[in-house]
Amino acid sequence: MSKLQRIIFYLFAILFFFVPLVLWPFTSEVFEFNKIVLVYALTTLIVAAWLVRSVLVKKFIFHRTVLDIPILIFIGSQFLSTILSIDPLTSLFGYYSRFNGSLLSTICYSLLYWAFVSNLNRKSALRTLHSVLISAVIVSMYGILEHFGIDKTIWVQDVQNRVFSTLGQPNWLAAFLVALMPIAWSCSISNQFPNSKSKNIKSVFWFLVSIVLFITLLFTKSRSGLLGFITADLIFWSYVLSPFANTPGVNPWVSEDVSLRRDFAPDEAWEKIPRPLGWGASLKYKKQFLLQTIAFNSLFIILGLVVGSPITSHQSPVTSQGPALETGGTESGTIRKIVWKGALQVWLHYPIFGSGVETFAYSYYKYRPVKHNLVSEWDFIYNKAHNEFLNIAANSGTIGLLSYLFLIGASFYLFIKKLELSITNYQFTIIALLSGCAGLLVTNFFGFSVVPTQLLFFLFPAIAVALGQKGEMVKEYKLKLDRIQKTGIAIVCTFTLLLFYLICRYWFADTLYAKGKAFNGVQKPDSALKYLIKAISLEPTQALYHSELAGSYTSYTSAYYGQGDVNKTKEFANLAIAESDKAIALSPANINLKRSRFGIFVMLSTTDPNYLIRARDTLIDIINYAPSDAKLHYNLGLVYARMGQGDLAFQTLQKTIDLKTNYKDARLAYALLLIDNKQNAEAKTQLKYILSNIDSNDSFTKQTLESLK
Repeated sequence: MSKLQRIIFYLFAILFFFVPLVLWPFTSEVFEFNKIVLVYALTTLIVAAWLVRSVLVKKFIFHRTVLDIPILIFIGSQFLSTILSIDPLTSLFGYYSRFNGSLLSTICYSLLYWAFVSNLNRKSALRTLHSVLISAVIVSMYGILEHFGIDKTIWVQDVQNRVFSTLGQPNWLAAFLVALMPIAWSCSISNQFPNSKSKNIKSVFWFLVSIVLFITLLFTKSRSGLLGFITADLIFWSYVLSPFANTPGVNPWVSEDVSLRRDFAPDEAWEKIPRPLGWGASLKYKKQFLLQTIAFNSLFIILGLVVGSPITSHQSPVTSQGPALETGGTESGTIRKIVWKGALQVWLHYPIFGSGVETFAYSYYKYRPVKHNLVSEWDFIYNKAHNEFLNIAANSGTIGLLSYLFLIGASFYLFIKKLELSITNYQFTIIALLSGCAGLLVTNFFGFSVVPTQLLFFLFPAIAVALGQKGEMVKEYKLKLDRIQKTGIAIVCTFTLLLFYLICRYWFADTLYAKGKAFNGVQKPDSALKYLIKAISLEPTQALYHSELAGSYTSYTSAYYGQGDVNKTKEFANLAIAESDKAIALSPANINLKRSRFGIFVMLSTTDPNYLIRARDTLIDIINYAPSDAKLHYNLGLVYARMGQGDLAFQTLQKTIDLKTNYKDARLAYALLLIDNKQNAEAKTQLKYILSNIDSNDSFTKQTLESLK
């Protein structure tokens, strides 16, 4: 390898090692944001080193693979979906707090794939796998410590019940581990061959790694993770016991011809060697493989019974706050079916290119099933369809889904072709990559990809390709460069520094936004203001920053109104509305920004009742995009009541109750309106319904009902 190839290898090793581990508590999103920023930064450096290497050899270094066209087609579908998106900025950068899946992230993963296959060889590919496995061990050890309460006071989630380690959510951690466990199995088996050094120690080590990863998987209590594990397990060990699993004892590629020996044979040489169908290992190694299969899987079953799993252990409802589908209440499968139904409706209404990459949080509410109001997480924001395939179908349409399926099919074709041509020491690594990828797709069927898992999805095929590359003999570059080379390197370095600066600015702006938001949360708008203004000066196209700044100005408006300063009250009210306008203009389909705008007008209405009209109009506009959202109708009913429009208030609250029959606040508000209108009999009916069917211990409802007697 050349010096630049070694640099690229080290950068990939850093990428694999640190992406699963990195988190930072002082950004607006602790986990995914920091991981995607690290991916952006390292992609920039890796591509820069790749381009400089190309400049030095005066040709673009590019290794063609079967995934080139599928990846280009997938990027093309995402690009068209972004252009036609209901919210192009969201499609480009991702939904803020999720980030993975945006057009920009897809381009980065694709560049990483091409950089890997074009610059790394077999030895460096194996080392990068070891890098991510070591990272997974650290992640797992922390997850096990989480189970025993090491950080139970830090998180609002019940992390002891379902660990998430450094990935931020149990299902994400489970998917990550499922993808990597077959790699540990393959390392254990590969070290059984006679030519491996310290074979017993290494085999035991990787066996223990497998156990640590599996115990952590059990502690996540992820049903999708368990299904993914079973899929990966069946594929891997079925191949190990199949007649196609080779060993040194009968490997015809161990030849006297040095060019065809195991560690030197390139793909082209492998293809010239006939491989009889059904050739297999000697009886000795087949027995050894059988014993290993029984040992691994017996231990998995025993651990599942002893430690507990999503199937064998009872999960009590969790009352703490946390992400939807993870906090107990309504069974997660029930919620998923409802969300999937809405995702299908989005797909049907945007059938070709979808509503736009990563716009599910906006498009879903237009077609959100009414049944969603009756689940425990009815007022959570759903920014993903909780099914990777439906999520892509809704966001990118039929074109996006077909291109994604084509990419998956091409990846498995690549694995199988490499498996057919594989040499003994790497066949188990390739089947492990295939098994891990299959397990990952199973978990994604019940969830969605995040930065660490999407990185594996794109780079597992790259590793399979690199395992067939011994590497070229590279001449040392001459220190004396011509003018063209110097110019090319200068251009690459300039753009690299510019991109790196933009990435750092993007990250730093988020830390400022997080501080400003935190100060707003504790009613300190003066402190929040300086951070938010600085954040906007760095990233003026972030709609959330403008919306948060509007909240700070609104707090100032209320403060000056309390002091009787009419001019300042008017000034900051106008500033708040102006910032809200900017936020809506930047992200016009973002319903959550419009909800915040409604809250601003409600607060401003304490200084001027005319703002209630704008609050009403804002809600009416939102309801056009989210007709089944019961909370929006409830708030509109309250606004009508405050404006003295009793008939509209009655109608709207009745509509709210129709949408969500167990909505206590809506029924109580409706009952109070009935009392004001001397309709006590109907009011009693509503109050009794609350006590009988919703909350039998509600003291205010009891007092109100008692007063009517």
